[in-house]
Amino acid sequence: MNNQGDAIARAYDQVLTKKELSEVIPNGSIEDSIAIADRYITGWLKEQAVLYQAKVNLPAEKIQFERELEDFRKSLITYAYEKQFIEERLDTIIKTEEIVEYYDANKAIFRLKDYIVKTKYCILDSSITKLKKFEKLFFSNETEDLVGLEQYCVDQGCNYFLEVEEWKYFEDLLREVPLEVYNIEGFLKKNKTISFERDNRRYYVSIMDYEFKNGYSPIELVEDQIKDLILNRRKQEALSKMRDDLYRSAIAKKEIEKLVE
Repeated sequence: MNNQGDAIARAYDQVLTKKELSEVIPNGSIEDSIAIADRYITGWLKEQAVLYQAKVNLPAEKIQFERELEDFRKSLITYAYEKQFIEERLDTIIKTEEIVEYYDANKAIFRLKDYIVKTKYCILDSSITKLKKFEKLFFSNETEDLVGLEQYCVDQGCNYFLEVEEWKYFEDLLREVPLEVYNIEGFLKKNKTISFERDNRRYYVSIMDYEFKNGYSPIELVEDQIKDLILNRRKQEALSKMRDDLYRSAIAKKEIEKLVE
């Protein structure tokens, strides 16, 4: 049993001490600390009550966890070492050529599950009537006009998306722009620029490029995924080599051996 000199709660043959309680109470106001302490003490007592009943009522064979606990401890130690090993040794630099090579070799796993587009759109309030400048900027393909368009949207407080080189899922576009689309493939083939008015808003949408569902994802869209896959492969290879090297070294030093064949 713990020393009961500074005990603040008792449950059967266990006590909760002031020191143990102080370790779980964060810095804060006195009122907050008192409330947290009371909740913790109540929770501790409930836990002890359930634990006691479990020990009393469960058959002995059901509460023998020594082997499971030891296996868990071994797993934690091994995981901590492998994590440190990887952090110290894993090469995290991935060259563009590696990404392209991985993409080409594993293209089948990068099939699109939805339609994607390169697009830009602007949503204006219907009260904006002088649109000549805006439309000149929106329908232009010049980079400097795109900069001017963004400034116009900022000045007018418009909602906009102008990352024209970024792939966007068509479903995400529909969440922002209420396009009436009944046949997505037909819509994408026929429409390059759309403008319409609805619910006191003017919508301008331009589709620069698109890819159909079930086609292959553009490499730009899956680049981060490929980097993660390459790093995970490197990690597994490094850990496998580490285990083999440690095994061979220990065998050579006669620190470990098979006693039966």
